[in-house]
Amino acid sequence: MQALRLVSVVLSTAAIFCCAHSHAQTIDRVDVFRDAAVVTWRTQARPGPCPVARSFHAVMPSDVLVFDEADAPPRGGAQGEEVKWFDTGGEARFEAADKALKSARLELELKRAQLELVEEDLALLRANRKVGGTSESLLVEDLELMADWMHEEAKDRLFRRVELKAEIEDEEKEYNEMREARDAAAPRSVFRWSVDLPAGASGEVWTQVVEWGGQQRWTPADVLSLNSGASPELTWHRRADVLVDLPWGQGEVSMRFHDADYAGLSERPDARPLILDGAVAYGAPRKSYEAAARTDASTWPGVGWTVERGLNPGAMWRKSISLGDVASPVQVRHHAVPAQHAAVNMRLSIPRPSEPVAAAEQALLMVDGRPVGKVWLTERGDSIVMDAGVARDWTVVRAREAALCSKSVLGGKVKHHRAYRITVTNRSAADGDFVLDEPLPVSRTAEIEVIPESLDGGTLDEASGILRWTFALAAGQSRTVQFSYDLSHGKDQVIPGFE
Repeated sequence: MQALRLVSVVLSTAAIFCCAHSHAQTIDRVDVFRDAAVVTWRTQARPGPCPVARSFHAVMPSDVLVFDEADAPPRGGAQGEEVKWFDTGGEARFEAADKALKSARLELELKRAQLELVEEDLALLRANRKVGGTSESLLVEDLELMADWMHEEAKDRLFRRVELKAEIEDEEKEYNEMREARDAAAPRSVFRWSVDLPAGASGEVWTQVVEWGGQQRWTPADVLSLNSGASPELTWHRRADVLVDLPWGQGEVSMRFHDADYAGLSERPDARPLILDGAVAYGAPRKSYEAAARTDASTWPGVGWTVERGLNPGAMWRKSISLGDVASPVQVRHHAVPAQHAAVNMRLSIPRPSEPVAAAEQALLMVDGRPVGKVWLTERGDSIVMDAGVARDWTVVRAREAALCSKSVLGGKVKHHRAYRITVTNRSAADGDFVLDEPLPVSRTAEIEVIPESLDGGTLDEASGILRWTFALAAGQSRTVQFSYDLSHGKDQVIPGFE
């Protein structure tokens, strides 16, 4: 197979209509990148101008690449012709919607005409409220009858005016909705691509079209579901939010999702771009179309997922797609810094899944069926770590033991002795590991003395000045740690964070 050189593109804006079945082009596959979609069309070759593909957004020759099944010289340039396009059944829907809209407009105009007549009647009645004449020519009884008649007529017209205004308001709303429906069913402009084939041409032709624009993309929408029972397990639900805008909708196609930007490609993996006489063209492919574009051995960049069934993309097609689930053992650790915040946070760590997952900064976390919210994903070596928010069934209480605290002054120095008690309680139904941190006051001018025996099993990181305890707590169990330290500083000095 050989790539056909795309030397020129011919565009026209003739008002040609193209229905979904007017040509025998079908989509073979759609490769969706983070910023574009590469659509592979397939059609049966025929001599002369042979339509090979359609596109909403691809208008440049560099965005179209034609493959011929035969190993033959280039066939010439692909020609792009702007036409109007309906999807399957779209023309009938548009005609029906347009007919209904015209009928609704007629009804609306009739109601408006009735309202004008009512307004004219009311104007006449107001103008003739005064009846002229003398007692010799017009009896008192006639005057009374005329007044009653005019009163009833005016009342009827006023009621009818209120009714007509309400009916017109409803019909205007309905008319606007019908107009939106008609406009949504209207044909769209597409580029119909064709290539000139010689006499006797047969077999199949494949055409790759890069659909830029229209915000076509896919973004990770992964959901992490934690089962925090006796043997915690995390299920990684791989999902993709997809938006593509394709002149299709005639049936299921295979879609492959690439965890990379198409715009980041320095060159396409299936053909090498060349410059020929100032026009962009394509030289011989480095790999056959079968190997480079159609099979799972594709050399397109980025981790890929293929969904073979159930997807029927079309115009402005949005969908949340499952890319499969990955179950993984998870290490659950609870962590607290009560000196800063009286809450226990949960931190999860899992081995990096052997199956591919999309590169994403965040994912939605569910804990025992309860949504926690978006969490940040951090890679640390071969693990992925995430902070899962506050653990509601764990508590931590920190208190200063005033009876053990003291203050003394010696010369120009002030010496403090501080003692604290911290109690951690596991109120959940599962055992868990716990990390407790206590940052000591940090100052270049203060001196802190910590006696290891006073730390109740904790350790001091002298570089960061953090005391840390690590222990396990069974379900329903509590543990209290006690620690103390001495701090000395000058009389006039203020130590940040020292209480």
